[in-house]
Amino acid sequence: MYFFEWLMYDGRATTNYEELTKEADRQIESEEKLPPIRTTQKISGRITDNLSLYAHNKTYIDARTPNDEKRGLITLIAGSIGVAFLIMLAGSSYYIGADYLSLFKGTDDQLDTSDYLFMWIIPAIPLVSLYYYFKYVFPYLRLEAFTARRLIVRFNRITRKVYLLRPKHLGGIVALDWDAAEVCIDPNMSELEGTGGFVMLGWDKETRSVRDADGNLKDDFEVTLVGRPTRNASELLAFWEYIRRYMEEGPEAAPKPTKLIGKFPWPWRSFMAVWRLDSRFIKTPALWVFVLVYSLLLPLIVIHAFGHWISLLLCYEPKFPRSIEEAGVEVKAEKEIH
Repeated sequence: MYFFEWLMYDGRATTNYEELTKEADRQIESEEKLPPIRTTQKISGRITDNLSLYAHNKTYIDARTPNDEKRGLITLIAGSIGVAFLIMLAGSSYYIGADYLSLFKGTDDQLDTSDYLFMWIIPAIPLVSLYYYFKYVFPYLRLEAFTARRLIVRFNRITRKVYLLRPKHLGGIVALDWDAAEVCIDPNMSELEGTGGFVMLGWDKETRSVRDADGNLKDDFEVTLVGRPTRNASELLAFWEYIRRYMEEGPEAAPKPTKLIGKFPWPWRSFMAVWRLDSRFIKTPALWVFVLVYSLLLPLIVIHAFGHWISLLLCYEPKFPRSIEEAGVEVKAEKEIH
């Protein structure tokens, strides 16, 4: 699930930031790519919440990241391997323990040298396997299990900050200046180019706008992905415009959606996340063939959904620290009094 976020964070150790910046500037100068969009720039005449919000109030909105549906397969495959090794270890330990107990019970069955040899070799196999499993496989399992159930991007219009709620192995919790954010979106993209798209925000080192949860300045750059993958460019631009208007103009310009994303891991939500065909998709007659295809693949979809649900159950629900939860509340109250 967090594969791309992990790659971005893990790759910083080997990234030459100066060369990366020079290459980006060269591409902009040669018009190979467009310069980043600033947060004050309007790029769409319409808005949409893109079914991507966990919370919406007068102080902040909480948005999801694009890869929530992409989980379950790692849990099924890597998790099954780990469970198999644990079962092997438990089974071998059980039979070895029974053999040792038989010696103290004074039974006629005596153990010879080969029995004692195999009694130590057999459990060593799953033990060694588990060692390499936790060393090489478990880090990949932690991309969607035994970690935070979701990543959250909070846009606080009172403090004018963007807060990223992430586990430590993905960069941890940081606070970023809204005004220093750069948006990687092409306003003139074709509708097809926006298919499966999402908002990407970046903060340069030079802006010195990256702080940890305690408010300490970090000499680093940041990148975050925001929103459910869109169906076309219009939807992608309208979603970013929704966020921009909320931060720049207030909640009246970006009203609360009729439906927010629930956080409780109901099993049918995992099924719908894997199924991926919403009612708007089904209402298009030309695309009904996909309903037939998905129906034929229903057994595989159910297995994938089961892995998706198990991965959610193996995770914890993340929360922002109290300092961020209360950020902007006092300022907002003072403004309302005056």
